[in-house]
Amino acid sequence: MLALMALVLHRLGMLQLPNAVAALLLAAVVAVFVLGLSMIGFFMLWHIGAKGGHASFSGMIMALMILIPGGLAASRFVLLPRIHDISTDVKQPPEWLEEPQIVSSWIPRSDGANPAARELQTQAYAQITGRRYEGAIDRVLLAVRAVAQEKKWTQVANVGAEALVDGLEPSSGNAETQERASNGEADPTRVPLPAPRPNIENEPLAPLPSFAVIQYRTKTLVLGIPQDVLVRLSEEEETTFVDMRAATRDGEHDFGINAELIRTFLHDLDLQLLGIAGG
Repeated sequence: MLALMALVLHRLGMLQLPNAVAALLLAAVVAVFVLGLSMIGFFMLWHIGAKGGHASFSGMIMALMILIPGGLAASRFVLLPRIHDISTDVKQPPEWLEEPQIVSSWIPRSDGANPAARELQTQAYAQITGRRYEGAIDRVLLAVRAVAQEKKWTQVANVGAEALVDGLEPSSGNAETQERASNGEADPTRVPLPAPRPNIENEPLAPLPSFAVIQYRTKTLVLGIPQDVLVRLSEEEETTFVDMRAATRDGEHDFGINAELIRTFLHDLDLQLLGIAGG
């Protein structure tokens, strides 16, 4: 019950992650004690026929419900590098548009963007690299926004994205205008006025931006761990290169969830763009 209430309260936003981790560690200590008592109960039942076999079995099951997930988390803590900031570009990672709010707690936290952390990422997640797509940056940007919307990510800030998307998606208009158009009636508010024809042949077209950065905020599905995500798009000739950065806000170990987030997002982006990804 201690572990369950800690998870539920954290998922509802009523308990901060460091406090929830402390409650889970306390529940794990209690579970180890309970598992030891259940083993003693089974030993006494086998040797002298003591009562309490049902209680020992129930205690063992409840202890394992805590210790098995805790053991899996402990194995990831030991096997995976102690980093909390992952980027597909380890040399020049995208810079945060809005710096994530980090609240200090009893869990230690180091600088996740230092060269030593980037070296650990290269050794552990060599497959986490950017994507190059055969297409204009505006098309790739629409696919990025579509995937982020499917994942229900919250956009925090962007640079260059609005200028690229503006005018690509047709506006639906108001209901009254659509009803008049469907009935064949003219809209009195849209009377054509004579205007001089612009000399567009001699006027240069405004170039579209060749660079865009979008920052998102999200949470893991089950545990509700907050994550900050950056997506950077760079147009190079007829291709667009996509880089990503993901980081957690608490502690110095992400247990591999940031790398999994980037891997899943880029896979979904490949499908959105019909899989036309290059090196």
